[in-house]
Amino acid sequence: TVGSQIAEALEYHRDDVSDIGEEVIRLLDQVGIRDQENRAKDYPHQMSGGMKQRVMIAIALACQPSILIADEPTTALDVTIEAQIIDLLRDLRQRLEMSIILITHNFGIVDGFADDIAVMFRGEIVEAGPAEKVLAHPQHPYTQALIKCKFQLMMHLW
Repeated sequence: TVGSQIAEALEYHRDDVSDIGEEVIRLLDQVGIRDQENRAKDYPHQMSGGMKQRVMIAIALACQPSILIADEPTTALDVTIEAQIIDLLRDLRQRLEMSIILITHNFGIVDGFADDIAVMFRGEIVEAGPAEKVLAHPQHPYTQALIKCKFQLMMHLW
């Protein structure tokens, strides 16, 4: 169950937790899952993609990281759920005073989220800097192509 998966992270990484079941419920609540007691008993295949992603974030938060690595956290989610997950990450970053390394090809979620951007191409960083600067004046052709894809998708949706 998803509750047992979160509990496992707590058992291995948090000696300070006296009531693991209570902490599982708190973590599910923290990531915006309602009816936590019942949802903790569910298996991943019983959940939507957005709910699964929230559970994965809860598992990561169980370890109380100072830096959360979110590798393609919105892949295969529709745009509405994608926005909810990005809003959740933004809220957690602020509330928990935690840094997030966001790995994505989707520049649509980077704008307004990232302070700094590093663009990798073929395993090498080809461009890096403050988000506003990189997004406004991309120098590398790959960065330009990623940004162009973002705007083409937006135009297609309109």
